[in-house]
Amino acid sequence: MKTKYEILVSMLDDLCKEAPAEYKRYHPTNKDEVPEARGLAYIHLLLKIRFGLRSFGDREAFITDGANDGGIDAYYISHASHTIYFIQSKFRNTEQNFDGGKNISIEELASMHIREILAPKKTDQIEFNDKIKKMQKKLSEIRDPQLYTKKVIILANLSKSKFSHFSPETKKGKEAINRLLQGFEYEIFNYQKTYEELLLPSISGTCSQPDEVTIPLALKDNEVPQATNTIETIGGNCTVSIMFIPVMQIAQMMHNYRNALLTYNPRSFLGLRRGTINNTIRNTIVNKDTNEFALFNNGLTIVTSGSSFNKSLGSASKAQLILKDPQIINGGQTAATLAQIYDSDDRDSLEGKEVLVRVITFEAEDTTSKAKRKEVIQQLSEATNGQTTITDGDRHANDPLLDTFKKSIFEDFAMLYEHKIGEFYEGVEKGYVEKEQIVNRDNFLQVALAMNGDPGMARSGGKKNLYAQYFFKDEHQMNEREQKISARKYMYGYFVLCYLKTKTKQMKDSQDKYHHDKYGYALRYGNYAVVSVCARFRPNNLSAESTQAKAEQVCESVLSHWKEFENEVIEKRGTDHEFDFANYYKTQTVKEDINSTQIKWLDE
Repeated sequence: MKTKYEILVSMLDDLCKEAPAEYKRYHPTNKDEVPEARGLAYIHLLLKIRFGLRSFGDREAFITDGANDGGIDAYYISHASHTIYFIQSKFRNTEQNFDGGKNISIEELASMHIREILAPKKTDQIEFNDKIKKMQKKLSEIRDPQLYTKKVIILANLSKSKFSHFSPETKKGKEAINRLLQGFEYEIFNYQKTYEELLLPSISGTCSQPDEVTIPLALKDNEVPQATNTIETIGGNCTVSIMFIPVMQIAQMMHNYRNALLTYNPRSFLGLRRGTINNTIRNTIVNKDTNEFALFNNGLTIVTSGSSFNKSLGSASKAQLILKDPQIINGGQTAATLAQIYDSDDRDSLEGKEVLVRVITFEAEDTTSKAKRKEVIQQLSEATNGQTTITDGDRHANDPLLDTFKKSIFEDFAMLYEHKIGEFYEGVEKGYVEKEQIVNRDNFLQVALAMNGDPGMARSGGKKNLYAQYFFKDEHQMNEREQKISARKYMYGYFVLCYLKTKTKQMKDSQDKYHHDKYGYALRYGNYAVVSVCARFRPNNLSAESTQAKAEQVCESVLSHWKEFENEVIEKRGTDHEFDFANYYKTQTVKEDINSTQIKWLDE
């Protein structure tokens, strides 16, 4: 399986391929030119995921790296948050150096001449390159520049430096860095933060969540196309507005932000683009010139933290809808299909068609209402999505615990816990990760049950029952650190399960597919019983790096004694008829027999 660094490098190489041929720095002709190309692509990754710049041209416009760049490799102006970002980057071309092995130097940080660029003086001796001059021009065109905060992003390792006075983990270190950066606020993207906040979202096709989205509208007969009402909830008051919005605008919004708009939706962007319902939506748009879609489709529900309708745009026929922190909680399948049409040769068929949109805007939240508001939004998502088939796993897909599992499992094992179906399809399709790196959410829950001593329920319990009664009850009472420890523990059992499945695949063309002569019914019916036994021999201090090897070693030893275990079971519980192991491994009896056996599972 690929390491996190290998995934990152393959992604950077893909970003280089997006560059037109004339951008030669992105197309190395020999191995000596590769580091520079990947270094530039590394900045592109930040601009894409952090700031939502999807096209190469949009990102390249903010690249300033080169001779006389004043120590600034790139920049970005966020008008929504009134922030100007200055980026200093240092990509490392070996896994050892990238994964915390080598820090950015003091000299590189001290080379940033931000104040000289922001307020150049005639006495300055520094001559900046054309890209920096272009940036200066853009900065000079900002209205009310005094309202903008300046911030430095260090896209490089900067921790546990050999210079103790220069470590950001200490107060003195922070002060030293602050002086080097001329007093500007800063944010460090070291290798860990890069993997969690840039690489992991990129694998799932998630760019930055938009702070604000502006939707242009055309008014008919100078009428305001919305109906509004204020509703009281346990999470505070909210305003509900209902209006028809051009499908082209919804398609474009979904094309740009994808999974970032689906935080509260039980499905992922690519998971939503599959199925027969999507074909119906597509056909209604593509095969009709008129606007029946506005009548046939149930529409979208969007939750925001702020919204406004602006009619004063200098024309009686124009208006705009501004949505702050928008999230699509219902109608995701519609939005995803519209984005699919937008990405195809049928984009023009979107023109002249509308979709009904319900915009729910909550009033400014305080600390007491924040948790209740999330509860209301979650309940609203479940209620509005109840009209279509949703699996039991889908209903729990937005549980914060699963997000902790996902981040922890990726950090420790470079594996991807898929709590929303289709979440990592794009990463697999593009070759960034292998299918074997996707952790099946149902199997993971079953492994947790088996490791906690209930292999019978792990095998027999229907998904509805498993999710309703056994959905990580203990972990929901834990703090985040303890939840991460549980995730690592359960990955040991998951590796055991994967090892068992691999053994079965190796013999798929054999007459003895499940190795019955050697392992009894362990591979056919007893997977979770084997996991349960192996769990007993997991060392408490087992490191992430050693987890898979230890799981496979223990599993092999346990399997070597499995026929002995089944012979004990037959002798203890057998009848005149052939023993029914298919049903036996679904019962609570298997737990009793595992607990009472005297077999020495581990070979000395």
